[in-house]
Amino acid sequence: MDTDDPIRRRRKRTLAKLGWVCGQIERLLAGQDVTLADVKLPHEREPGETELERLERFKALLGETLGQLDRGEPRCCRACQQPLEDVALDEMPWAWTCGRCPGS
Repeated sequence: MDTDDPIRRRRKRTLAKLGWVCGQIERLLAGQDVTLADVKLPHEREPGETELERLERFKALLGETLGQLDRGEPRCCRACQQPLEDVALDEMPWAWTCGRCPGS
């Protein structure tokens, strides 16, 4: 795999994170403790959301990200509609907000 290609690199990171999320879901379902407090997940916890619900929401976001990467679509902030910076997407390919605008 060509790691100089940003789309391939982001896809690889997203797949790795998806594997991690699925592993955490398996641990929860097996009754094992999972701590997500020190893990950078997108968006804050929804009111009343369980750890499992949060992981399932993150898993869906990762799937959406993979679809967008596969289609080659540019990523824009869902709040301000401005293109997301390549540096931010290289760090966290599943980001959907820029973090700079009020709606992020």
